[in-house]
Amino acid sequence: MKVAIYSRKSKFTGKGESIENQVQMCKDYLFNQNRNKSFEFLIYEDEGFSGGNTNRPEFQRLMSDVALKKFDILICYRLDRISRNVADFSSTLETLQIYNVDFVSIREQFDTSSPMGRAMIYIASVFAQLERETIAERVRDNMLELAKSGRWLGGTPPLGYKSKTVSYFDENMTERSMVKLASDDEELKIVKLIFDKYLELKSLSNVEAYMLEHYYKTRNGLDFRKSSLRSILTNPVYAKSSEEIFDYLSSQGMMLCGTPDGIHGFLTYNKLKTIYFKNGNHGREFRDTSDWIVAIAKHKGIINSSDWLDVQKIYAGNSDKFTVSARSHNALLTGIIKCAKCGSPMRIMHGPVSKKTGTKLFYYVCTMKKDSKGTRCDNPNGKVEQIDPVVIDAIKDLYKNKEVFLNDLINRTKQKRKIVECDKQEGTLNILIKQKESQIDNLLNKLSLDPDLGDLIIPKVKELKMELSVLKGDLQKSNTAISHLDNEERNLSFIKLLLDKCSIIDTLSHDETKELIRGLTYSITWDGDIGDFNFYFVGSNHA
Repeated sequence: MKVAIYSRKSKFTGKGESIENQVQMCKDYLFNQNRNKSFEFLIYEDEGFSGGNTNRPEFQRLMSDVALKKFDILICYRLDRISRNVADFSSTLETLQIYNVDFVSIREQFDTSSPMGRAMIYIASVFAQLERETIAERVRDNMLELAKSGRWLGGTPPLGYKSKTVSYFDENMTERSMVKLASDDEELKIVKLIFDKYLELKSLSNVEAYMLEHYYKTRNGLDFRKSSLRSILTNPVYAKSSEEIFDYLSSQGMMLCGTPDGIHGFLTYNKLKTIYFKNGNHGREFRDTSDWIVAIAKHKGIINSSDWLDVQKIYAGNSDKFTVSARSHNALLTGIIKCAKCGSPMRIMHGPVSKKTGTKLFYYVCTMKKDSKGTRCDNPNGKVEQIDPVVIDAIKDLYKNKEVFLNDLINRTKQKRKIVECDKQEGTLNILIKQKESQIDNLLNKLSLDPDLGDLIIPKVKELKMELSVLKGDLQKSNTAISHLDNEERNLSFIKLLLDKCSIIDTLSHDETKELIRGLTYSITWDGDIGDFNFYFVGSNHA
């Protein structure tokens, strides 16, 4: 009988419910329950991953193997190793039932081969989620209490500041430490410039153009765009605290802590929350402002209260004036075509009405050229009415040579597979991984027998653990590369269907034509100096 064992732990420890211990306990349980049976084991291990969602590499591979019917039973040490989320666990259990795979949790002794086992396992999963949510709520409450003190609670510091640990004495004269924001003078000069320019130009677009023209960069070496400028200009972290700002923030529904002194800035807490999606991924979104907490911080503000409030007033006024215009033109290459000179995306720009045809003209224009007002790129615009028909002709030509194109694509995929499988050396990697794991177990056993050897053994265990991590990373990269190739091979049939559609492109609707182009290309670049563009097809060189 084929049995899958899944083990998970949020971080490595050499004791307790380690990955290795979980696997061994699952094996022991099966052998004790079924003394006269033989088993073939498939091991899936996720180390360093939370049970809050199912976005874990080995778990995803496990669920793929469920669909391929590679095993009959899934066993784990404890229920929350699979998931602490009821919805995720229910979905997993439903998938197992569809493919007739039984599930066993040895700690709770649940077995889905019986109706009572299925009922009890759902109940247990509810309590697992309750435990997770209770812990999360307690952590959140503690963080909010800390936030009221105005200290920095972690994360990426805003531009102009860095985190710094400082010591202090509490009311009992006990020395303690806390983290606060410390000034980065060079970055703060840029922040001050952004506020000054906004007060002068009164437009995000104009400030963006100024920053692009003078090649100012963010901390990560990126260009300042509207989104990053907006984040800086609306952040009270830079403002010198005042009663006026307190009144403004209170009017937004935020909870306020501390006493404004005209010197220190603000810190905002509890702004974002994590949301989980059905595919296992997660993201961040803003909470309602009534959940935000704004406190007087330990760092000094740099923007006068009146200037910061003026910026908020200007920004609010501009936002009220801004309206999204109705889409009057849906060009074929929107979101696909890029500038050949600087690599930036190109977008549609409205032009005048043509005197010859009486119709309105539209152009593809480089976003960097547009946003920097021509100081960072000078690629001439391209007329939509001239470029789009050329693309249609290229698609038709592709259909005429579809057999050559498909054969070339198939040969490229086969060649990639040969290279990846040659580099994979899966057997060698697995042997090395097992050797490292065995060495770690032996050393830990020696340490348990003679704790005095800790100074010698612990450094060696850490070294072996790092080597093991590298080996597992190499194996994961190889498996990922193989998975990508599998996807490419599956996509070949889809590409063939698209190529068949190329013969009737003149009969397709505008949206269908656009989707066809998206499916067959990954990039189109326009060079206005020579009036030419390159058409890059999926899996091949350009046309």
